Amino acid sequence: MSVARKGLIAGLCVVLLGLAPSTALADDADVQTQAAKEPVTVSIPIRTINTPGRSGQNGIVEIRVGRSAPMAVMLDTGSVGLRLWGGRPAGAALSSTAVSSQLDGASVSGLLGKARMALGGVTTTLAVPFQYINTDSAYIQQWKDRGIVGILGVGVGSGALTNPLVALPGVLGLRWSVHFARGAGDGAGRMGALVLGAEPDPSSLMHFTLPFLGENVNGARLWDDHAADGCWTFGTMREQCVPTWFDSGFTTMRIKGTIFSRLPTAKSGLLRLGTRVRLAAGSSAFIGHRFVAGRSGSQNLARVFPRGRAGINTGNSFYFDYTVTYDVATGDIYLSEPARKGR
Repeated sequence: MSVARKGLIAGLCVVLLGLAPSTALADDADVQTQAAKEPVTVSIPIRTINTPGRSGQNGIVEIRVGRSAPMAVMLDTGSVGLRLWGGRPAGAALSSTAVSSQLDGASVSGLLGKARMALGGVTTTLAVPFQYINTDSAYIQQWKDRGIVGILGVGVGSGALTNPLVALPGVLGLRWSVHFARGAGDGAGRMGALVLGAEPDPSSLMHFTLPFLGENVNGARLWDDHAADGCWTFGTMREQCVPTWFDSGFTTMRIKGTIFSRLPTAKSGLLRLGTRVRLAAGSSAFIGHRFVAGRSGSQNLARVFPRGRAGINTGNSFYFDYTVTYDVATGDIYLSEPARKGR
């Protein structure tokens, strides 16, 4: 081989060797840049079970309290704080301070406990208060029979306890979304999800704002989640804009207020079959949700209480029909179409 040809080959090798590392570094930097742009999220499975003693379904998640094994609890956006009626969690501090809460319309007493809690492998940054229920009731026993040991209240309002989610680190404690999957109702089939750190879908179908309440003892912002700006139409009745409460714990919509005294109902107080129901967000000029009253819990069951101040508890059908995203930094609730398989 000639000297010139050997020199050319050596030069090409030098160039190639010089390019390879720099190209790899550029590719690696690009990957890291893209990774930094991706939102940090943690997805926690929600299984669906038939609600004990009534029509409808509820979502169940697992949580660790102190050094406990994973415990199955009902996910409830309509209350604040963790309430346990199972055994005392290992490693949790339990005080002699009495605390009570409303369960199924009755006041239930218990003791105040405190512990770090973990969901989806993420642990709270501090010990969170919870209610240890040391009494029993028919309502509690129904859940015990299904292996459910408590209720995880993730409402963003105020209460005797605090929402454990807001004690999670970073954006995981600022935003989350909830979606229940309709299925067999006994844990089989598709799973829903509680997604920590979820960002609102820019194409959300409905957006609601909540009044500011202040801060909890740890500085997390609180919002009046009983007062979303919902505008409702029932049958031929003119639209009524009333405080609206999205509640994943109840399987029946509750329509309260003297302004609804003329709504058509059955003797049981249930909204008459076939009545059309429509909802628009207060900031929107179009109907975002509609259904026809029926007799299926978690779908179309609605009861009228024609007295007192007006307000509507949606029940949990919305969590099956939509992905509901909460932003506690701004006090916003977004309803968007749930992600479909393959999307």
